[in-house]
Amino acid sequence: MSTLFEYELLRTNEPTIMTSPVGLLDFFILEASDSIDRLDATVSRASTGAPDLDVVLRHARTLRGSSTMARQNGIAEVASGIERVARALRDGELQWSPALHGALVAAVDDLKLLLRSVRNWSTADDRRAQSRTAELARLVPEAPRRAPTPGSGGGGAFLVAETGDIADALEQLVRRPSDRETLDVALRHVRTLRGVASVRDVPP
Repeated sequence: MSTLFEYELLRTNEPTIMTSPVGLLDFFILEASDSIDRLDATVSRASTGAPDLDVVLRHARTLRGSSTMARQNGIAEVASGIERVARALRDGELQWSPALHGALVAAVDDLKLLLRSVRNWSTADDRRAQSRTAELARLVPEAPRRAPTPGSGGGGAFLVAETGDIADALEQLVRRPSDRETLDVALRHVRTLRGVASVRDVPP
């Protein structure tokens, strides 16, 4: 299936606008629903032990990327919070516990509610997203955030995130060389960057 970014490139090469076109929003809802369902299944099965963290990272990252492209910043921030928690668990900076499991389940439940609200987003949805993001951030207070390069913004910040995602996927492949799905994730992000390279406003 095409990524949301590939859909946007095919749709138009005009400057990005702040409001998501209807077709783009429909595509986002389909893609985000799949990512959230996979997160739900993975996290729900993990009551007695940590979930497959590479799977959590993969789908949280996909959700964060598609949400960013669809201008659904609240959903993107919650997904990013889940990413940071999963990365801290994977790197041994955080230990699995029933409380942590509950926080991740609650975050996924909020993602479901937020996705249902994307067509009629309200200040209450903003508050829900901000509250859940803050709770996830408190679980990993010292987790470093990938910062944009000097002068980068908008599309530049997106390029920074995409290249970081490629690095994360390759790092996972080093540990699990037979993981075809992770390889597909890396290739998808590479194709996205190849598409961006054809846009006039992005330096080679």
